[in-house]
Amino acid sequence: MFRFLFTIITAFFLTLNAEKSHGIARFGKPLYPQGFSNFSYVNVNAPKGGTLRLSTIGTFDTANPHAIKGTKAEGVIALCFDALTYRNPEEPFTLYGLIAESIDISADNSQVTFELNSNAKFHDGHAITAEDVKFTYEYLREQGAPVYRNYYGKIEKIEILGPLSVRVTLKKEEDGTYNAELPFSISIMRPLPKHVLEGKELASFNFDIYVGSGAYKIEKIDQGRSITYVKAPNYWAENLNVTKGMNNFERIRIDYYKTSQAQFQGFTAGEFDAYFETNPSNWETGYDFPALKDGKVTKVDGTHQKSVLVRSFLYNMKRPIFADWRVRKALAMAFDFDTLNKMIFSGSMQPMDSLFANTYLAHKGAASEVELKTLEALKAKIPTELYETMTKTGFVPARTKGDGDQRTNLEIAGKLLDDAGWKVVKGMRTNSKGEPLKVELMYKDTKLEKITLALKESLRKLGVELVIRVMDNAQYETRVDDRDFDMIIHACANSLSPGVEQVFYYSQKMADTKGSSNYGGLKDPIAEQLAISLADAKTPEELTERAHTLDRYLMNMYYFIPMFYDNTSRFAYWVNNIAFPEVNPKVGTNVMAYGWKPEVAAAPTTGCATDGIFCRIKSFVKSLF
Repeated sequence: MFRFLFTIITAFFLTLNAEKSHGIARFGKPLYPQGFSNFSYVNVNAPKGGTLRLSTIGTFDTANPHAIKGTKAEGVIALCFDALTYRNPEEPFTLYGLIAESIDISADNSQVTFELNSNAKFHDGHAITAEDVKFTYEYLREQGAPVYRNYYGKIEKIEILGPLSVRVTLKKEEDGTYNAELPFSISIMRPLPKHVLEGKELASFNFDIYVGSGAYKIEKIDQGRSITYVKAPNYWAENLNVTKGMNNFERIRIDYYKTSQAQFQGFTAGEFDAYFETNPSNWETGYDFPALKDGKVTKVDGTHQKSVLVRSFLYNMKRPIFADWRVRKALAMAFDFDTLNKMIFSGSMQPMDSLFANTYLAHKGAASEVELKTLEALKAKIPTELYETMTKTGFVPARTKGDGDQRTNLEIAGKLLDDAGWKVVKGMRTNSKGEPLKVELMYKDTKLEKITLALKESLRKLGVELVIRVMDNAQYETRVDDRDFDMIIHACANSLSPGVEQVFYYSQKMADTKGSSNYGGLKDPIAEQLAISLADAKTPEELTERAHTLDRYLMNMYYFIPMFYDNTSRFAYWVNNIAFPEVNPKVGTNVMAYGWKPEVAAAPTTGCATDGIFCRIKSFVKSLF
């Protein structure tokens, strides 16, 4: 009886201590107070209407945002489905209520309670209720992608407290505590309509789309070629503080192009409104078309210190050939970043030296006392040579003078392969069984062809055969999901608020799960342990140190060949088709969310005037720093 009463009293006080708020911050308090009017970086007087025309490369064969198979259409999940909360880009660790009018997190992080906005509705007019929230967690846990099964698999139970109130109880970690980041991860869920999906297979939906709740709905689909969204009539959150000044276009159309060359030609011809350039050489030499000379198109660029997309040649760690770290490092030593950067990218790229490159979360130099203490406890399980660089210098990518002379690096690589048992026989690296060292590289982005060919030539000098396979998007995605590859060109961008997603990237269980985010099939208990520790950080200082440690370990274990990243934003747009407000430097420019059509403006607006080209350029450049 005493134990029973103690449990009840404890639960009561935990409920009293819950943090009920319009917004939740993992560290500190939300920047915006209860009852705030709008975010500072939007133009609440932006005119409504017009069509925003965007583009992408590839194709799509489904508009189901939760499809596991196939290639999903761009924009469906973000435009058509509102989430329980909204992540403010000014505050990486803060969420504000959207469908959830308020959020309670218990003091021990064991429970999250959502009170839903009574005005929240799906596009067909049905109210979004606690039943929909509960249904969505359970539905995606059972039928959704691996990432949802993992996130929502950590839910112990879901209780409906009222028509608009739902409480989620989480499972304990192995150490008996509750993960501090998990309440935030489940709070960004986008509810699905129970009245439409109940009893139906998620995979049965393709282009027959179930109703959403967001600012837009799908108006037209030209399969594989384009998708058009139209503003949802009587959008329920139109005047909510977290959406004011956003979603200003009446329509958003996204066109698909086969290649980047065709995409750029489409932009110069005025087929769409904005183009984000990823080819530095084209940025320097390709923008000589009439519209630019006439001032109808504007170019803006500038370096920044935000999270960036880092590229690497990712090993499939399920392949026995990559089990030896000496093989992995030897192949990495053969990548000549400096020569490629000079010849292909006009010197504009930076060598990848971190998974959190260009941010404060990237490790630098020797390990700190905190990092060293963590790594010392794991020292017996880390190869001695790698532990030395891991702790004393941090990761240092292979470098050359940029003149094509790789002799020093290739000598080091050759010695590593010799030590690993791969000897040169008749010009080919072979093992004791006479098997050749042969690796297949699979990729889909034709812009990277010169890089793949350069790596092939460098490896040839080592006696390693690199077979290159260029795949179409559908084939590529299928083989990656099935882990049917030796090596791929992988691109990823870690956020400034890393958490539970890192666990899924390096989960040993996920290595065997089809379609999971552990793309390399990595089964390394140390990597998983460090990722779990990062997700459980209690303070900003802990998070930074733990991110450094995870980064330091993974980079020095050579589970991939580091390539490069670009910390310069290059953006061109048709000035009469797009306007955007003066932007908060922490936010950047999200034209789709915060922009508007100048031609529909009836009067001057806050921020940049609709005809203020130089003002808009200045604002964009400011957002890059």
